[in-house]
Amino acid sequence: MRSRLVQLLLAALPLAVVPALVFLLAEGWVDLGGGEKDILLAFPFALWSVIFFLVAAVLILRRWPPQRWLVHALLVSTGLLVILAALAYIASWLGVS
Repeated sequence: MRSRLVQLLLAALPLAVVPALVFLLAEGWVDLGGGEKDILLAFPFALWSVIFFLVAAVLILRRWPPQRWLVHALLVSTGLLVILAALAYIASWLGVS
C-alpha cells in the first residue's frame, strides 16, 4: 500500500508543478518570448498533466510495475495531446471556429 501511495504522489508531481508554472509566467519571471500569450502555453501542459495522472493512477492501482506505468502514461498522455492539437488544427483549417 505504501509503495502505491508513493507512486501516486510521483505521478501527481507534474500536476503539482502547473500552479507554479502559471504563477511564474503570470509574474514575468519566466519569459517564453510570447509576451502576454505565454500564459496560454500553460494550458496544454496542464491538460497533459491531468491525462498523465489519470492514466498513471489507473495503472498504479492495477499494480503495474513503475517502469511500465510510466512509459504507458507518457505515451497515452502525449498521444492524446497530439491528437487534440491535430483536431483543433483541422477544425480551424475547415473554418470551424
